[in-house]
Amino acid sequence: MPKFSLGRDLDFFHSIARELVDTVIENTFVLFKIDLNATKVNIYGEALNKTWHPGVELYGLADKDPEGVLYEGFGSDATQTMTFKVDRQLCEERNAYPEIGDVIYYDDSYYEIDNTNEIQFVAGSPDNNWSIVISAFEVSKSNLNIEKRID
Repeated sequence: MPKFSLGRDLDFFHSIARELVDTVIENTFVLFKIDLNATKVNIYGEALNKTWHPGVELYGLADKDPEGVLYEGFGSDATQTMTFKVDRQLCEERNAYPEIGDVIYYDDSYYEIDNTNEIQFVAGSPDNNWSIVISAFEVSKSNLNIEKRID
């Protein structure tokens, strides 16, 4: 344990960081978690039509990577990856912990989570885990079945 960090110092850091992200930056996104009880899987453990829990709104920081282009014989396809940074304590309060396979709605696009990291320690102590860093890639709306189709 570091010598010069106290509990109230960490509470002060956390309150300043939360105020900055929630009220100044105001970057919101919606986390959709897979409903494992309602999603039917095949014998390989794959699900063609996933069912989702209602979305939970979270505040955080979002970084867009440069857009890429993928060529697969049928023409070009644009690819986009994002990095989201969210307060770990906020996720615990809203009971919405991001996991691989969950989907984030941000800036009129859907992003599937492919990696999460919890490596931002305050004062060098693993007990003071600060945030969750999420890596995600853009997916098409038609593959998700989150929005209702208009016929």
